[in-house]
Amino acid sequence: MTAIFLTNNVAKVEISPSLGGAILVYEAKLNDKFVPILRKTDNVKSVLASNCFPLIPYSNRIREGKFTWQETNISLPLNHLPEKHSIHGHGWQLPWTITEQSEQSLTLEYHYRVAEWPYSYSAKQVFILEEKALSITLTMKNTDNCLIPAGLGLHPYFNLTKETLIQCEVDKMWAVDDECMPTQLVVKPAAMNRSAGFPVHGSSLDNVFTGFNGHATVTWPELSAKANISTSSNCKFLVIYSPQNEDFFCFEPVTHSTDAINMAEKGIENTGVTALKPNDAMSISMKISPEVFVI
Repeated sequence: MTAIFLTNNVAKVEISPSLGGAILVYEAKLNDKFVPILRKTDNVKSVLASNCFPLIPYSNRIREGKFTWQETNISLPLNHLPEKHSIHGHGWQLPWTITEQSEQSLTLEYHYRVAEWPYSYSAKQVFILEEKALSITLTMKNTDNCLIPAGLGLHPYFNLTKETLIQCEVDKMWAVDDECMPTQLVVKPAAMNRSAGFPVHGSSLDNVFTGFNGHATVTWPELSAKANISTSSNCKFLVIYSPQNEDFFCFEPVTHSTDAINMAEKGIENTGVTALKPNDAMSISMKISPEVFVI
């Protein structure tokens, strides 16, 4: 596995094109020491052990891998057994090709031909390191001759400490069943209204939130560090995944809810489904800007 390094005096980023175009390392220099902004990992051999991977051409789960699009019934293979639903699309399970590279930027691409997913498209990721800040742009272009469903997201694993806080604005939360499939739209946890931020440690979430405004701050008080997060305006949904007894949490900006196509087919509104015309493209972006946190 060949890794690409983006570095300067105040930040380090490591990316693996062959391992799902994933980020393996992201550290920033704060108070004269390098702090892991994304979780600290060593000898990564699985994309699920990486620090961030792309979600394309859909995010999260499609129930049993089945949906109807333009009056055609589609059945996808289950791509992460024993998971009962098709999950996260293709980008995280395919090698990406380097198309542009410099000391502080990298462009990766792949081109999907009709296979299990019955539509062709092209994918591109652009990574740019500016001082301590890392920007990621993910683009999907319809290379088919018909209208295709499209959805994008990013799946970063942030470093988690016992005092980690998230500040972000969202409206409501999709409650889920024991298979992490949405059941009903409910009020967000009361702790998310705290002005100081939502305590992540022990929260045990794996939920989609609606009405994300594209701005958030993660704070690590023990490390005297924080990271400001900004996303493109089309990331109106947010997934927070905070499993028990782990050293990470995921803060995933996405363009649609879980199982969005099937929920829309049932008449549920505002699921975020995008219909992409031939030769049209859609993009999302996320910028993570670390800085010193002063109590």
